[in-house]
Amino acid sequence: MFMVGQGERVLAIGPHEDHHCPRCDEVRPFEPQLRYKFGEFDLLFGFVYDKRYQLACTQCNHGWLLDTRLTERELGRIPIPLRLRFGFVVLLVLVAGLGAAAYAIKAGP
Repeated sequence: MFMVGQGERVLAIGPHEDHHCPRCDEVRPFEPQLRYKFGEFDLLFGFVYDKRYQLACTQCNHGWLLDTRLTERELGRIPIPLRLRFGFVVLLVLVAGLGAAAYAIKAGP
């Protein structure tokens, strides 16, 4: 049996900063976040299909988008698990390897 699924995660990537929130109309703490959506096949092979960095109000979640390249350069390491970042590539390599092995067995010596 195969399992297919999708999900969304929000990760805090830095300390809070105080800014004026236009929605709350007060000075509130804002949290830098990474929000990403992902798909999974068999809980091992995943892929990320929507990724964004944002600065969000901790009260109402209103905020601003951050520049992806600049934020990733400052972080140094992307906090998305390896199975979600490279899982689909690993699946494709496994399928190609199995296909090549089957072809080699069928073709014989």
